[in-house]
Amino acid sequence: MKIQIRKEFFTMAVILVIFTACSSSKNSQQSDLVQPGHWQSNTLTINGDDSDWVKPLMYLDTKQNLAYTVSNDKDNLYILASTNNETTIQRILSGGLTVYLNNHGVKDEPGAAGISFPTGNISRQANKMMNDRPEYRNNKHVALDAVQDYSLFGFNTIKTQQNFDYGKENAEGIEVSIGLNNAGELVYEAMVPLTAFLNKNDINNAGRKSFTIGFVLEPLPPQSGSRGSGGGVSIGGGIGMGSFGSGGGIGVSIGSGALGRIGGGRNNRQAKIWREIMLAKTPIAEK
Repeated sequence: MKIQIRKEFFTMAVILVIFTACSSSKNSQQSDLVQPGHWQSNTLTINGDDSDWVKPLMYLDTKQNLAYTVSNDKDNLYILASTNNETTIQRILSGGLTVYLNNHGVKDEPGAAGISFPTGNISRQANKMMNDRPEYRNNKHVALDAVQDYSLFGFNTIKTQQNFDYGKENAEGIEVSIGLNNAGELVYEAMVPLTAFLNKNDINNAGRKSFTIGFVLEPLPPQSGSRGSGGGVSIGGGIGMGSFGSGGGIGVSIGSGALGRIGGGRNNRQAKIWREIMLAKTPIAEK
């Protein structure tokens, strides 16, 4: 009798495990589904103010606490991202943020167009990373005022990386802006003409053409004078297209306290957020 009960219990447990695994797989697949496009019906001003956007925003990455919305009209793609997380704000302003647009529908950086903005408040000398100024890290208003430039690459007319002063026009007609709203949230806005990264056939096939958008947050830069409560040394290096384009970086930290964990941890690696979205087609009423 006891053996029979054990067998039945074991069978039920196996069924439960299989059901849970299938359910988890289904949820994972759901998150990878192409999201329907959102038609932008009202006019937006790219000025670092999100008061003209519809709230709440459509998507939320819980790991970085970054909310975002992507929409388009017949001419332009619009991007809004915002966060009230102080660490994420520091990462964007001090480390930098690159937004990728991949018209192949692939969640990957190779072959994608990119906007690096802000490029981060890291000073470079002789191709070596220098420590950032501490006020950039400790005061988001100071760091925001220090945003000076942006970079574009991979677009139809701007193939290789080109740098532009913040507020200056570029050949693609791309607009970017960043600011703080009344709630103290960091607001990132971008407007990208569809012709900058899509061909005419893709634009005409709106509603059937998808693209992927990626947000890549750079690590927090090394902080001078960082000291922790313990010992340890961490060294890391990398080569790739980040907020400064192609290049390499080396970070070294000593210590293991709250301010000393520079060489490791979640905030000291690139954070990547990807989503595939269908290009919205013009509503019948607006044709």
